Amino acid sequence: MRAKSYIRCSAWRIVLIAATLVVSGCDSVNDAINGGGPDTYYYVSLGTSLSVGVQPNGSGIPLPTDDGYADQLFDRIRPAFEAAGSDRELNLIRLGCPGETLDDFVNGISCPYLAGSQLAAAIEFLNDNSGKVHLVTIDMGGNDFRNADCMDAIDPLDCANTVSAQIAADLAPVLAALRDAAGPDTTIVGMNYYNPYLSSWLEDAAGQAQATVSAQAVSTLTDFLATTYATAGIPLADVAAAFQSDNFTTMVASSQPPPNDILPLSVNNICEFTYQCDPDPVGPDIHANTAGYSLIADTFVAILP
Repeated sequence: MRAKSYIRCSAWRIVLIAATLVVSGCDSVNDAINGGGPDTYYYVSLGTSLSVGVQPNGSGIPLPTDDGYADQLFDRIRPAFEAAGSDRELNLIRLGCPGETLDDFVNGISCPYLAGSQLAAAIEFLNDNSGKVHLVTIDMGGNDFRNADCMDAIDPLDCANTVSAQIAADLAPVLAALRDAAGPDTTIVGMNYYNPYLSSWLEDAAGQAQATVSAQAVSTLTDFLATTYATAGIPLADVAAAFQSDNFTTMVASSQPPPNDILPLSVNNICEFTYQCDPDPVGPDIHANTAGYSLIADTFVAILP
């Protein structure tokens, strides 16, 4: 068996307290794959920090890892893909950028891409490797929603509706451009999001009320994303459902200390699958842990052809 085969683009930027770490140099990924044989194929991962597996280290600094959903999805699909041809090899291309919004994705504001933006880098790669891209995954819109601070708005649900509509409007042409570049035979799959705001349930009665409102707000985003991906003819991995994000009815035993040792399943899953309920210095952090990224990967697998 061949060793795991990766080509990762490290063209991303993460703000670390008072400093900025920039690691760049491979968004023009064709430079890294010159010489790929006729049986070399690619899985291209696009999106936000989730797509590059960001997790906080022991000091609470968020850094990309090899445990993200793209890495784990790659591990799941690679054996069967390569077994289907005697010399076939599948490589993982990670083009994601932590903190990326849709405006950044299109215009290249957040991260340094030689092609100008994550979208431009993706289109360049898809065009240059026509017929060789087995899968494209994308998660976009989560940072746009988070940056709007709807949970602090006078009317969180009105804010969520307005922001989600804008996300849908901005995402639609991105999906169209990716489909055009990838061609009709490349599988493209998107995803929606779990709800990190649910962790406010642990605080007090007011926090529990906010968690309930947040579920309605994030559900609005989920609905807009579902419509946008469906209109584009692109399947959507329902991560919100996998995390049971709206389930406040089922109560389960939790690893949290009393009085939060019994929690709604939705809240417990946020605590179990992300760092959002972890104490300082590691948490709170909205990113998924390895088990959470595994659940996301499984959600993708469930809808792949």
